[in-house]
Amino acid sequence: MPHYYFHLRTPDELEWDNEGVSFGSLDDAYLDVCHAISRIASDLIQSGGQRARILRYAFEIADVGGGLLMDVPFSEVLDEDPERFRHAPARHGSAEAEIARTRRLIAALNEQRAALAATLCVTQELLDRLRGRDGRARPTPRA
Repeated sequence: MPHYYFHLRTPDELEWDNEGVSFGSLDDAYLDVCHAISRIASDLIQSGGQRARILRYAFEIADVGGGLLMDVPFSEVLDEDPERFRHAPARHGSAEAEIARTRRLIAALNEQRAALAATLCVTQELLDRLRGRDGRARPTPRA
């Protein structure tokens, strides 16, 4: 099960999550962070926080390697337009598709790199044979 880290970005700093939580998918992590944003915003407002300042907060969801997977602004969850929130997981689902596509491209590039390395070895062997065993280039025949 993937492990995610939820770093909290405030207008003043970035608070690192050093423990993280495991979820079945990035969408599950996203939905959990949305619920957390509602609770945190409520607590901040009750303790005297200004709504405009709270809307500048965001969670950064990161993977185990520290790579940023998603940025979830508080304004996205606290926005009063319900359509915006309803479509958010689908939008972020495309992020998972893009990550998978990138991994496939990297694998294809690695295969091509290995094929090029093999071709280079064969080319080097042919050049060595052409030069002869003593390492000197053989004279080219004249026509």
